Amino acid sequence: MLASSVLLGACGSSKGSSSTSKTKIDTARVARSIEQSIFAQRHLKASVVCPTGIPQEAGKTFECVATTPQPKNPKKLVKTPFVVTIQNSKGYVTYVGK
Repeated sequence: MLASSVLLGACGSSKGSSSTSKTKIDTARVARSIEQSIFAQRHLKASVVCPTGIPQEAGKTFECVATTPQPKNPKKLVKTPFVVTIQNSKGYVTYVGK
């Protein structure tokens, strides 16, 4: 089990300049941050997939899935969900592995 909690700032992005367009979380950046955390804490290369189109709304949560190699034999891939919580309207997020 991978457990980490990190504050990631400025993950929001805005598509277009229309007043009807809502700011979305940059989930690709969130995925890269989770991958970096896994590598720093567990020394494992991970591939993380997050959903796209998540509105940048404080309190909203979504789930990303990290795939890592199992460190022990037999070697196989392990999938670990990460719950991401949007902390504020500026795109600050925290995440924790389940």
